[in-house]
Formats: sequence, structure tokens, C-alpha cells
Amino acid sequence: MVQRCIYFRYFAGLALGLCLVAWAGCVQGPSEAKSPLVASGFGQALDQVDTVTINACMVCHSTREMQRGPVLDGLPEWYLADQLRKFKSGQRGKNAANRAEALMGVAMAKVETEAQLAALAHYFAGRKPKPSIRVIRGDAVAGKTLYVIRCVSCHGARGEGKPEIQSPPVNVQEDWFLLDQLRKYANGQRSVHPSDAGGVMMKAAAANLSLNDLRNMVAYIAKDLTVTPLLQKVGPRKK
Repeated sequence: MVQRCIYFRYFAGLALGLCLVAWAGCVQGPSEAKSPLVASGFGQALDQVDTVTINACMVCHSTREMQRGPVLDGLPEWYLADQLRKFKSGQRGKNAANRAEALMGVAMAKVETEAQLAALAHYFAGRKPKPSIRVIRGDAVAGKTLYVIRCVSCHGARGEGKPEIQSPPVNVQEDWFLLDQLRKYANGQRSVHPSDAGGVMMKAAAANLSLNDLRNMVAYIAKDLTVTPLLQKVGPRKK
């Protein structure tokens, strides 16, 4: 019952947020260098999303809850728009075994136009990445070796990503989400559409890696590459 309640809250918040974005239009935010959306003509209408709309989206895409979607702040505009388009087209969100993606796929029905989709990507790309609590434990030394072999050619030595090959940064993403997505690539829960070249490469990169291997890679990214400061847990002082 508790898990069902959590999933309901996840879906309800996400659906509401995307629904409000569909009604409100676009939002003005900081421009992003080298973004293919900067010159796309949405700037004049990018001041129409109000605080209520943004807060509704943040029900899932914030640090308010443990059971939630990823924080999107600071991810490249081109990448956010690309992923939203994949959900919209059905390239993502059709695998029922991946509950989070399936809910996101349903919620995308509320985004009716390309302008609305682009506005959502533009807003979150303009936000500063947030500090996060590191929750994944692993051998960062072993993880570095795996990262160099499996990841650096696409995601860069500093985890900065490579827009020229549509590879996103991994140095602004929370460690739990990185591990979650790597596991889903490895076990097939994050299904890959044949036309999704990036997804096909990710699935190959995660193949034949154990859960410990994945933890080690994420531990390395979180320890040595993540550009956001560590958010300390708040609790009673130790005696």
C-alpha cells in the first residue's frame, strides 16, 4: 500500500506539472551556449510559465522526497528536449517493467506542442545544479578504471559530456539516479529503440557489468567528477 501511494504521488505530481506546462506555454531563462534551441524562436514567449507551474513539476523533479524522479537542474537544454521528444514519440516510456518511465510516458500526453516541450527544457537547463547527498558506496579506484574503459570516450574525462555526439554530462546527476539508469540499461528495463543511437551505445557500454561494477563506477563519478558540492545529512550530534 505504501509503495502504491508513493507511485501515485509520483505520477500525480508529474502529470500535473506537465499538464500545467501545456496550458501555460513557455518560460524565459538563461540562454545556453551551443544549444540548438537558442535560435529556435521561442524566446519571445518564454515568460509565461508561472511559479505554480514550476512548483507542480518540482513535486517529482526536486530533492523533496526519496521516491522521485531525477533532478533536472543544469542538464543541457538539447539533452532535456531530446529525452522529452523520445517520451513524446514513444521511443521511451513504453516498457511497463520500467514503472517510472511508463508513468512519464503517460504524462507526456499533456505536452501538446514543440514550443511547450522546448520551454520546459529551456527552464530546467537554466537552473543551477543542486548539491546532493551521496548514497552509493563502492570502490572509486576500481570505478575509475571501468569509467576510462567504458565511459570516457562519450562522456568525457571530467564527465562533462560531448554535445557533438549527443552525450550528456554525468557530473551533475545524482549518484542514485546514475546507478538506477545503468542497472536498467544492463537488465533491459530501459529499453532501447533501434533508432536511438545513444541508447544503443549505452546498452552496449553497460553490458556484462556486475552490480558491483556499476556501483564502483558511480562511486568514482560521485567522488571525483561531480561538480556540485556534497550535501551533508542533517541529524543529531554524536555524543
